[in-house]
Amino acid sequence: MSDSDAIHVNVGGDNNGTVLVGDNNIVHYTDERTIVSEREGGPVPVRKREHPDPRFLPASAGELVGRDRELARIRGWLAERGAPVLVHGPPGIGKSAVLRRIACDAADAGEDVVFLSAAGLETEDIVQELFEACYDSPDHLPGPKRLRRLMGKVRALVVIDGYEGSAESLEQLLDATPGAALLIASTRRLLGAEGHVLPLGGLAEADAVALTTAEATADPAGALSGEEAAAIRGLCRAADGHPRTLLQAAALMRTSGVLPVAGDPDLAARAAVASLDGDSSAAVRALAALPGVPVSAPALAALACLPSPQDADAALAELRRLRLAEPAGPGHVLPDGTPVPDGRRDAAGYATRLAAWVRAAGRAEVAASAAVIVAVLRAALREEAHDPARALARAAAPLLGRSLRWGAWGQVLSLGLTAATNAVGSLGAGDGAIGGAIGGAIGGAASGAAGSAADDVAYFEREEKTRERALGLLLGLGGGGLGAAGAIAFLGKGGSLFSAPTMAIAATTTVLVTAAAVIGVRLATPSAAEPPVAAATPAAAGPQLPATVRPTVSTVLPPAGTDLPPVDSVRSPVGTVRRNQPDPGTGTTPDGGRDPITPRPGTPRLALSDDDIESGGSIDVRATGFEPGERITFSWTGPNGSGELGARTADRQGAALLSDAAIPAAGAYSITAQGRSQDRRAGAALNVRERPAPQIRLARVPSSVQAEATFEVVATGFDANEPVRLTLGDTLVATAQAARNGQVTLRGDAPAGPATYRLTVTGRSGDRSATTQLTVTPKPPPDLSGRWAGYLDFRDLGGGYYEGSRYGSDWVEPNSGCTYPAGSAEVHLSGQGPVYEGEIRWIYGANGQNCEFQWGAATFTLGPDGDSLQVRATDPRDPGNTMTRTLRKS
Repeated sequence: MSDSDAIHVNVGGDNNGTVLVGDNNIVHYTDERTIVSEREGGPVPVRKREHPDPRFLPASAGELVGRDRELARIRGWLAERGAPVLVHGPPGIGKSAVLRRIACDAADAGEDVVFLSAAGLETEDIVQELFEACYDSPDHLPGPKRLRRLMGKVRALVVIDGYEGSAESLEQLLDATPGAALLIASTRRLLGAEGHVLPLGGLAEADAVALTTAEATADPAGALSGEEAAAIRGLCRAADGHPRTLLQAAALMRTSGVLPVAGDPDLAARAAVASLDGDSSAAVRALAALPGVPVSAPALAALACLPSPQDADAALAELRRLRLAEPAGPGHVLPDGTPVPDGRRDAAGYATRLAAWVRAAGRAEVAASAAVIVAVLRAALREEAHDPARALARAAAPLLGRSLRWGAWGQVLSLGLTAATNAVGSLGAGDGAIGGAIGGAIGGAASGAAGSAADDVAYFEREEKTRERALGLLLGLGGGGLGAAGAIAFLGKGGSLFSAPTMAIAATTTVLVTAAAVIGVRLATPSAAEPPVAAATPAAAGPQLPATVRPTVSTVLPPAGTDLPPVDSVRSPVGTVRRNQPDPGTGTTPDGGRDPITPRPGTPRLALSDDDIESGGSIDVRATGFEPGERITFSWTGPNGSGELGARTADRQGAALLSDAAIPAAGAYSITAQGRSQDRRAGAALNVRERPAPQIRLARVPSSVQAEATFEVVATGFDANEPVRLTLGDTLVATAQAARNGQVTLRGDAPAGPATYRLTVTGRSGDRSATTQLTVTPKPPPDLSGRWAGYLDFRDLGGGYYEGSRYGSDWVEPNSGCTYPAGSAEVHLSGQGPVYEGEIRWIYGANGQNCEFQWGAATFTLGPDGDSLQVRATDPRDPGNTMTRTLRKS
């Protein structure tokens, strides 16, 4: 392609540079234009990372209550590595918590893990993120064939949370991860027979009660009265064991007591939302405007008019504490169903503020907020805020293109074009209605705005052509060449296994189908359909408050029997002060009353999350009653001297929290919080017990496993980072290092010979071991049933016999003009694999006349991945004529 053929587009922002598309196409981004040109030379060099980029590791996962059975099933399926695993269920049921637990355990065991949040992302952008996580090749979008080949070398556990794409889009994702173990969470059942599906429901009553009690009380063993325990059981039944509902209720119970909350499962969320004001209120409204879309702290600060990302972080921390926000991907989401007034009424303001943020933000921040940008654009168009929408799209589009988030880039271009086109129409209509001298001046301003909108229409149209040309070159369709409709029609013609002249066409078809499937390319205008909401709540995960400290919140329940007022009537607008807001220096309200939550300054107090722990443990230390802004030093005094634990600054309520304070050794200690003077101090006693020596035991091990299958063993009781070996008999099967909690996960392959073996896990010495028996059963023959090559349906007839019949429509063989009818048998084979004997059906005739079918001998060889069959067929009328073809499982 010559330079004169290149498409030039004026763009701005942090987008200077070059990206490589495929192996031979270059997209140049400058301040003035975007150019697509050809590249000379060999393939773009890529380097597989030794381990996936650590940015794609999951955040730490807390303990899960009542999910042992589900975790065991998922681990068993993943160990087989033969099919994807889908966990599905309603929002808040705990899908994200389950996925994080699986991913964290795998990472702790030394397995390569890639953890992605797919909420709001296009499938092609998810695939690109997977490539960037596993390969070091900056600014490179590989072609589909090479991408599949490269990703086929990745043997990591790929965990994708919050995936809400279509079943067809999921096929693209599966095709892009051929060598990985894939675990997905969604609110819908997207997988069929090609994978393992686990529906996730509410917790059993006993587990739900245990979770709620642990979260709601300082001392689950003895703090509840009989009436309170009965109330919690009733709450768990009413909530049907739904974890998020129970955790929200438990958060409120800590400050307001069990009985007022337990009678109404929805009371906690309504009361928590009603208590918010200031930054937290603005933040929760912004999150409500973008359901299911993770919003980062910098983007949230822009949307909610907060002073800085640090203020957004503080607001999110408060929302997390009340279980009104959940971490997801690069940010936080609002739980589905939270009773917050619809924030979409400020879509124009959100679009304007987000556009200003995009212009000042770095390219990486904008790329991470691609889903937020698309969601705000859709909300603005719904409210006909066309001018703010086009400004946002114009600012974001070049940054997303330069960042290779081409799925979001296409969405923004499409939405921006709609906004700019509508803005031209509305401004033009307004201009015609203006008259007189004043009207002429206003009309001149409107004409200028219309001209700017018209320029943006041209920009979005030209940029979309640039994108289509680049994607056309990536697919080998030429500079813009074959349109989407033509490509689909061409690919849908099918092919025959038995006609030599059609082989070249079939090969081309396979390349194009793979290309479209791997990256999810859309050469037509992208759909603007809004993705469904995807949100999930971890069970007993995330930051926890000290068990013996009641957090300082402004959530106070009304007297029993009082209805809560509507949310709008109890929340002050952003930037205003509530009438009885307590003064941070005195703790009093303007009307002379005292805030019932904020401690009175001048009476320092200290509380520990636990006053009796084992050596090597840690505690949370919370000081209250100090002056706002006062520097507080935490220290210890014990049998071996004294020392500092750390220092914190008191917040606006005069409180400070020191988390995970480490205590040196066993003994009796005094923990002290010291303010700015000697008389401003508080103390508490702590007993540290000697930690008993752990006992090595097998926590999870299969009783039997198929020959050559991968299996998993979990053992506990080791020291942190202790090397552990797994042996079967005298054969070393796997090694790993124990995690900090002494747990280790080992994965190995069973022997080929069926028998009963002695299974042993051993630490640094022979006396640190545990032993059991493992039975290895014979390996079953491969199951060939299913669909192959896009038109053959293999049925298992029993005894190792299979029949393949054509599904779909009739197909006319081009050389003879004769028809292969749908539903007719075309393949027979039998055997135990990997080599099978059988026959295929040939057709003879001319111009559709004198058509005859005849069966000819064939040999079928199953590939090592189980997804391909190499067919070698002999022409029954000409034994010297043979044909070879590879079928792939659909």
